[in-house]
Amino acid sequence: MKKLTCLMLVLVMMMGAMALAEGDAPIEIATVEELAAINENLSGNYVLTADIDLAGVEWTPIGAYAPSGESEEEQEIPATDAAFTGTFDGQGHTIRNLTINQPEGWAMGLFGCANNAQIANFTLENASVDALLMSADVVGYAYCSTVSGVTLVNGSMTAHAGEMSAEGMYGGIVGAGMGSMIENCSAQAEISLPDGTANAGIVGGGLEMTSVVDCTATGTVTAGNNCYGLGGISGCGFAAEQFTDCTAEDVTITAGDNCFWIGGITGYAGGFAEESLGMPVTVFTGCAVKNVSVTTGENADGVGDIVGAGFYNEEVAAANGAPFDQPTQFELVDCTVENDGAEAGDAAAAAQLLEDVKGTYVALFPVITAPEYDQLWLEPCVEAVGEEAAPGVAEMLKTACSGTIYGQEAVDAFGDGSNGAQFDCAFINGVDTITFDGATISGTLEGEAVFRHEYAYAGPLSLGGMMDGTLYETSDADAGEFRYFFMMPDTPATTYHLEFRYGSDVDALTQYNAGPYAYWLAAGFPADADQAMIENVITLFCEENLAEMGEEEPAA
Repeated sequence: MKKLTCLMLVLVMMMGAMALAEGDAPIEIATVEELAAINENLSGNYVLTADIDLAGVEWTPIGAYAPSGESEEEQEIPATDAAFTGTFDGQGHTIRNLTINQPEGWAMGLFGCANNAQIANFTLENASVDALLMSADVVGYAYCSTVSGVTLVNGSMTAHAGEMSAEGMYGGIVGAGMGSMIENCSAQAEISLPDGTANAGIVGGGLEMTSVVDCTATGTVTAGNNCYGLGGISGCGFAAEQFTDCTAEDVTITAGDNCFWIGGITGYAGGFAEESLGMPVTVFTGCAVKNVSVTTGENADGVGDIVGAGFYNEEVAAANGAPFDQPTQFELVDCTVENDGAEAGDAAAAAQLLEDVKGTYVALFPVITAPEYDQLWLEPCVEAVGEEAAPGVAEMLKTACSGTIYGQEAVDAFGDGSNGAQFDCAFINGVDTITFDGATISGTLEGEAVFRHEYAYAGPLSLGGMMDGTLYETSDADAGEFRYFFMMPDTPATTYHLEFRYGSDVDALTQYNAGPYAYWLAAGFPADADQAMIENVITLFCEENLAEMGEEEPAA
């Protein structure tokens, strides 16, 4: 989306005021049929006089997106004969049970596309929208329009992947906003994105020159890999003049790998001080982030408590040149952050990890170093170092994590590890299987129970500053060496195995080459794993460690 002139923004507000003052007598809406009939007169002034239930209705959004012309600028301006151009005053009534399932649809919502319109004063309850682009529960695309006094309760916006979905723009109240105003709105919604899309927030999705005032958000934003522009209030606030008195509370933002520009209020925002550019510096005033949790995968970039980042990265700079060879500017004035949400989010993520690893595990390396899998070890080694060196490298990889000593005995043998070491990756303390069943972790030896305890999240923990994980603790007084479990984020779905430690001393569990757990990191493998999983874990182990041949030791 390109910039819109400031003059047009002024005209929007003037025209909206004139519509209310000089428009025809309002048309009363009291039934589903009358609400749907707005599509027959998209420029009318409407008032809602009763609650409406859309259960079982295949809803056609009020107003559709069609470009006003063929140029790039005209593609952004909705044709006035297709979009809603009137006013809609809900007068405090409730519209319930909206469902739209259009996986290839653009500008989906109760209102699909609004151009120079005013939409206000109602509650939308139990809304579910599935669409491709520029979509939300309330208004898919708001162009030079005002959306005010709208409450969304139990909303759901699910985006679908497609050729046109890279820029995305999905929200609870407004999906895409250009030159508009969103004010005095609240949204409780779940926003879901697939891989490779962008610009999603609980109130607004992709907002350009669109201000947000007195709005609140609660709910979730869940994105796949390679996504950008994720926020509690909005995904994007590009060239917006203001975000004022907005609050994101009890919000969970979860992103996959290689995601960027993620913030508690908005993912990215800002403009430039030079007025001729028509992109004002965005001022965030009185905004609050309360109990907001952000969880990202690998290679996350531009993550902030209030704003993730200004609109900038090397690709943006190369593609757009000046002034985008520098980050857009924004200001924070009297904004606050309460961090309880991060702790709550971490606890939720910790509980989810235990759900994701459910199952019974045996030690990994005795399984995958069996002679019948020698060829699986050789193949990636041949590709990496050649046929002659491959057998020696494969043996080195297997040996590095097949140690039989740990703790002080290993420290005596390997010192600080600078001259080489072996990791013991077996299960210790007299167990040969470990079972994870939600909050319950148990272990057996030759089928006989050794321990069984309930565990709760105790906080994040780092192994020697090199490996970050999650610590769990049981309140059972007799737990002994099973009092704590320290789990890496690996799961069978992601790495085909688990990595963890357990013991009685938290400080000792954080030490890599010292203390009673030195040179030990348990590697678990599903007891019911099939041949494909065995092949996958060997391939992954070889590829990761061969890529890091210059490092001191291969990792389990």
